Amino acid sequence: MTDPISQPAAAGSIPQDFFHRPVEFLRALSDPVRWAVLRELAGGKSFSVLELSALVKRSPDLTSKHLKTLREAGAVIVLPAPDGDGRKLHYAVPERFRRVDETGKPMIDYGVCALRFP
Repeated sequence: MTDPISQPAAAGSIPQDFFHRPVEFLRALSDPVRWAVLRELAGGKSFSVLELSALVKRSPDLTSKHLKTLREAGAVIVLPAPDGDGRKLHYAVPERFRRVDETGKPMIDYGVCALRFP
């Protein structure tokens, strides 16, 4: 079985009308903190709010608010913690949006836009 993140984006794999309001979706992606969060999640690993806040060097409260915006926009999903601790939640980019670019770097293709991270 191959890892879906290692597969290149297929032409037309995400319908153009996936997001009914693309301007609002793009606005949700436009904040620098949310961009940093997505950069951390692009590789396919899920993280808790505390882990992400440490990675993006912001408070857990601020990171949680940004994750709520991303979640409401459909850019991230909430998953149970991989360690089975039901008290913790993890955030991830849905598998269907994760890709790698021609150089092998992780990227996110939402259909209305593709995010490549330096």
